[in-house]
Amino acid sequence: MYVTGREIIPTTGRLQDALSFVTTITGSMNEKFDSNLAVSVELGGNPNKIWITGFWATMGDYQTFVEGYMGDPKIQVAFNTADSVVSEAQDQIGQILRAPGERKQFAQMNTGRIRHTRYAEGVEFAMNAGELISSIAGTEMGLMTPVTGDLYDMNFVWYAESLQELMDLQGKLNASEEYQELFANGSELFESKYESNILMIVA
Repeated sequence: MYVTGREIIPTTGRLQDALSFVTTITGSMNEKFDSNLAVSVELGGNPNKIWITGFWATMGDYQTFVEGYMGDPKIQVAFNTADSVVSEAQDQIGQILRAPGERKQFAQMNTGRIRHTRYAEGVEFAMNAGELISSIAGTEMGLMTPVTGDLYDMNFVWYAESLQELMDLQGKLNASEEYQELFANGSELFESKYESNILMIVA
């Protein structure tokens, strides 16, 4: 399975207009192409950022979707009006190694970077970590590796119904000696980079 993300930076002062535009066009695309695109905003990070994410069983499915909307005259006309509300946009593609739980309103993505000399070991470690974290927290921790971008990144993703639930999940990990030992052992395979993003799905 694969996941795609489009990171959008609205034109200064046009966040709400950009959000309305993105929500409308993704809704049309979901209806026309039977896709599952979701629109999110970032919390605790850049407040002027919008994300569009989608899941695909195969890269062939994603290709069919891209070819479909690129060949659709109405959608292309709508895209041509985006310049007034969108300043920048960038796409990312990732491969899902371990599926997260059911998509909920809030998502947290923690990103670590595997040492380039220990890549295979790092992936194996991450898979084992995903299993342990899921058992401790009681919810599925997803694992995703980039297809585009920095290929040594490893993304850990889970969903929750609220911000407090995300904090409660992290609290379970912090209270677990097994997790603390696991986290410490990861320093041999991962660089010191460890970043976190929280997204709220709005459409």
